[in-house]
Amino acid sequence: MALLLVWPAQLLTVVGSIGSNAMPQIAEHMRTPHIAWFTVTFVLVSLMTVPFAMKLGSVFGKRRIMVILTAAGLVGDIVAAVAPNFTVMLIGRAMGGFYGPVVPLVMASVREIFPRAWVSTVYGIITGSIGIAQVGSPLLAGWLIDDFGWRAALWSLVISTLVAGACLLAMPETPRKGTVRNFDWAGGLLLGGGVALLVFGIGKGGSWGWTAAGTMICLVAGVAALVGFVLVELRVQQPVVHVRILARRAVAAAVIVPSLVQGVFFVVPTVLTFLALYPAIPHVSDGLGWSVTHTAVVGIAAGVVTVLAGVAVGRLLRRTGPRLLWFVSTGTLSVGLLLAGLYHGDEVEIILTGVVIGLGGGMLVSTVGSMIVSVVSLEDQPAASGISSLLYQASGALTYQLLFLQLDDHSTVMRGVTFYADAGFRNAYFVLAGLVAVGFLLTLGMPRLQRPEQALQS
Repeated sequence: MALLLVWPAQLLTVVGSIGSNAMPQIAEHMRTPHIAWFTVTFVLVSLMTVPFAMKLGSVFGKRRIMVILTAAGLVGDIVAAVAPNFTVMLIGRAMGGFYGPVVPLVMASVREIFPRAWVSTVYGIITGSIGIAQVGSPLLAGWLIDDFGWRAALWSLVISTLVAGACLLAMPETPRKGTVRNFDWAGGLLLGGGVALLVFGIGKGGSWGWTAAGTMICLVAGVAALVGFVLVELRVQQPVVHVRILARRAVAAAVIVPSLVQGVFFVVPTVLTFLALYPAIPHVSDGLGWSVTHTAVVGIAAGVVTVLAGVAVGRLLRRTGPRLLWFVSTGTLSVGLLLAGLYHGDEVEIILTGVVIGLGGGMLVSTVGSMIVSVVSLEDQPAASGISSLLYQASGALTYQLLFLQLDDHSTVMRGVTFYADAGFRNAYFVLAGLVAVGFLLTLGMPRLQRPEQALQS
C-alpha cells in the first residue's frame, strides 16, 4: 500500500523536472521571453487550491478529492501538450495546477490509513523516494526531448498523471470529518489572491520598475490580502487554514521557516537547467550547450546522494530529534549553493557541487516531514500538512520569480528568446544560498523537538 502512494506524492517532482527540462525548447519554439510563467501559473493555481482541497478532503474523504483533482490536472496536461501557442499552453498549465494539493493530501492520509507502528516507515519511504524521482525524471526527459522533442515530454506528463490517478483509486478512503456549512470561502480567496498578487508583482518588478504604480499596487494589495486572510482565519468557526495551531511555539518553529526553505530547495534545479541547456553564444549566452540527456547523467550523483541522505535521516531520527538534523541540512545546503555559484563551468564542478547540494537537500526534505510529525497530533496533521504545503509552494513561486530577476538583469533577447550571461547564473545561486542561510539563522532559537516515534506514541 505504501508504494501506491509514492507515485502520487512524487508526481509534482516528476512534473517539475520534465517540464523544467522542456522549457528551453518551448521558449525557442514559441518565441517567448516569458517562459518563467510556464511554471509560475502552475504553482499559483496549486496554491489557491490547497486550502480548499485540504478542507474538502476532511469532509468528503481525501481519496475522493485527490481523484477529482487528478482528473482536472489531467485535462490541463492534455491542453498543454497540444497547445498551438504559449497562451493556450499557460491555460493548460494553470489547469494542471489543480493536481498540486494531492501531495499534502497524501501526506495527511498516511496517519489515517496505516497502523501507528508503520507511519514513520511510510513517511520515510515517501520522502526518500524524491531522490529516485530526481534521478529518473531527468533521464526520461533527456530521452524524450533529445529524441522526440518537447511535446513528447509534455505527453509523458499526461501518462504520469494517469498512473497517479490509478494509484489513488487503489487506496482506501479516509474517515470523513466535519461539514461544509459556513465554508470559509473568504479566507481561501484572500490567501490565494494575496500570494498571486505578490508573485505577479515581483515578476513584473524588473520590467515595470520597483517604484512603478502597477508594481506597488500588486505588492501592497498582496500584503493587505494576506493580513486580511489571517484576521479572517482567527475569527471564523471553520477556517480554511487552521492558523491557530501556529500559536504553539513548537508547531510554528517546525512548520513556518522549514517549509519556506523547502520551497527554495525545490527551485534549485531550475538554475542548472537553463545553465546547462542554453547554448554558448559569444556576448549573448553563457550556457553550456549540453543535451538534456548529458545534463541528466551529470546529475545522477547528486540524485543518488539525495536518496541516501533521506534514508540516513530516517535512521538518525531513531537516535536524535530533528532539530540537529535541520541545522546540519540547511548549513550543508547553503554551502553547496554558494559553491555552485562560484564553480559551475564544467562537468566536474557541477557534479561536486551537486553532491553537496543533494546531501543537504535530501536531509532537509526528510527532516521537514519528520519535524511536522513530531509536533502535531493526528487531528492536527491535515492542517499542519496543508499549511506546510502552502508555505513551500508560495516560497517556491516567489523564489522562482527572484531567480528570473537575477537572470534577466544579465540577459539578451534575440529572436524573441531570452539568453543569460554567467553573472546571472552566479547571482541566482547566491540568492538561493542566502535564502537558505536566512532560514538557518531564523531557526537558531528553535525549541528541542521530540523524535517522530515518541510523538506517535504520545
